[in-house]
Amino acid sequence: MVLMAPPGMATVASAANQWIEIKMKMSETIALCHKTRLSPISAMLAALVLLTACSSTNPDTLLSAAKPAAVSMPVFQLDEILGAAPAMLDNRLGAPALTRREGDGEFRRYSLSTCTLIVILYPDDAGVVRAAHVDAAALTSDEEKPNLEACLAAG
Repeated sequence: MVLMAPPGMATVASAANQWIEIKMKMSETIALCHKTRLSPISAMLAALVLLTACSSTNPDTLLSAAKPAAVSMPVFQLDEILGAAPAMLDNRLGAPALTRREGDGEFRRYSLSTCTLIVILYPDDAGVVRAAHVDAAALTSDEEKPNLEACLAAG
């Protein structure tokens, strides 16, 4: 028997599946002990010894797996990229993988963990160069264009 769960509940289903597996092993061990005429207490002790010897799962891990996962904060957010100066972008995102200047504008491509971030910089009304446009692109040409917010959140 295997339990299936939505993606956010995968650790709970995993813990439940491990408990089902343990229960099945104990039942098999008890049945084997009855065939060999061991007492129920001996059967339980044998089951516990076998389970602890064969188990690779720490009980603390099972208890912590049942707790809901904490919501992680996004790595980057659009409002901290859009309008940023070039130095701030480099400090925050690292060195761009590609920089291309065209007239007053500058095209920058940053490689993130799940996508490529495209940043177009232009001088504002005061003449200060800032990120005027931000977009996400796939890491390879055979992938679909990613969602910008998801790209930034993953980092």
